[in-house]
Amino acid sequence: MIGNAEVMHGQGCELHIAPEGLAIKFLATLPGRPALEAVGYEEVAAVDVAPNGRQLQVIFYAPRETWVIKGTNRPEALWARDSMLRHMSRVKARRTPLFEAKAEPDDLREKITELSAADPPQVAVLADLLLAQAIHHGATDLHLQPTGNSTVVRVRVDGQLITLGEMPAGTGERVTACLQVMARMRSFAGPVAQTGRMRVDDYGRHVDVRLTALPTTDGVRLTARLFDPSRALLDLEALGFAPDALAAYREAISQPRGCIIMTGPSGSGKTSTMYASLAELVATDPSRSISTVEEPVELNLPGVDQTEVNRPSGMDFAAALRSVLRQDPRVIMVGEIRDMETAEIAMQAALTGHLLFTTVHAPSGAGVLTRLLDLGLEPYVVASSVTMVVAQRLVRTLCPDCRQACELAADELEWLGITPMDREGWEACLPTGCSKCGGSGYRGRSAIFELVPVTDRMREAIMQRRPMQELERLSAEASTGDLWRAGLAKVAAGVTTLDELRSVLGTPAR
Repeated sequence: MIGNAEVMHGQGCELHIAPEGLAIKFLATLPGRPALEAVGYEEVAAVDVAPNGRQLQVIFYAPRETWVIKGTNRPEALWARDSMLRHMSRVKARRTPLFEAKAEPDDLREKITELSAADPPQVAVLADLLLAQAIHHGATDLHLQPTGNSTVVRVRVDGQLITLGEMPAGTGERVTACLQVMARMRSFAGPVAQTGRMRVDDYGRHVDVRLTALPTTDGVRLTARLFDPSRALLDLEALGFAPDALAAYREAISQPRGCIIMTGPSGSGKTSTMYASLAELVATDPSRSISTVEEPVELNLPGVDQTEVNRPSGMDFAAALRSVLRQDPRVIMVGEIRDMETAEIAMQAALTGHLLFTTVHAPSGAGVLTRLLDLGLEPYVVASSVTMVVAQRLVRTLCPDCRQACELAADELEWLGITPMDREGWEACLPTGCSKCGGSGYRGRSAIFELVPVTDRMREAIMQRRPMQELERLSAEASTGDLWRAGLAKVAAGVTTLDELRSVLGTPAR
């Protein structure tokens, strides 16, 4: 049976009506007749209600036999007919090219306007269309933002928000409510923050969608985070490491114990790097026991035991990590350290012979060490457990089909201290824009890394609680190169641009 179906009761049968299709269940089986029949809406030719209103007919294309449901009352039969017609129109609308491939901006805006202006507005079709186009655009997020008189539809592609169109405020509210229902959220709950989850098994992909609804002064703002496993990078070499940095990182994760900490702003690819690290460890030694504690689990990793934090039931990071440690893992990934209790358990795990991956929000590699001390950890615990800090950012990469070679002006790099001799062999390029990149000149993103191995001198400074400025100096001496240097290497190779580096990293300190 279909789990989210509405049920209509007839004489000796039940009709289950769901967005995915119809199912009729016979309460008393007869010889030669199955107890349950299920069909998709593509097979339905027409739906009709008898003049007396107590009989519903579902007529199929040949050679299927018509379903006749008797013994209903008129309101129920009319409701069933209208519900099926609504689902049928939704299926028919999804056969258009706009659901099958990435749409041109003007075509999409026109379709959103058309569906919004229909009488009544095609709310379910609009919800499907927005999800489909977010997936086809390769977006990581879909935003429905109320602005008073309208609802603006935007998607985040390669870290940039792109406007797809607008809907009248009333239609936007109904589309938001429709998506909430699809994610099993309470659309009737009023102005309260909610989260929900659904899986979209369509458009040629299987995408996990996490929704957050937040009340604002203009209405409920809905944000949907899209996780597409087909786009996940589980190869360290594909992330963007420079060769020397990759060698140093692989050396660090090959050690049997220690703590490797990722840092960077939200959406900078930290989880992807940890996933790729775990995938490589599984590939090199499948017998190794690997466990994770995440909020949420973004991607299912074969060979890895993954646990999702569930705060309402009391399973926070600390509680989950305690339980995981009783399972005898060799490698542990903790999604984020944000409190003293989790930090203490994680660092003790690293001290007792586990290899631990985690993230800490801090402005720099040295800032991570200071942050751990600020949480209340003893200096000897931080100095003894942390083996490497990895600072990471994502930069947009130039579209390979339309980028153009260019010569950078000397004064453009003078403020970075780069001489003409340093620029020998550079292949710098600029974005131009084409149909494949949507006119932006960029397509995809690549990571830039700063690896800071914790040296003996840094451990000594941590033990003495030296100021952050000294830790910054020592980490600069030990690192494989700062983020700006890693980014400039990609500029030199024609992978990204100086403007993109500035937008991500800001102006470097002189």
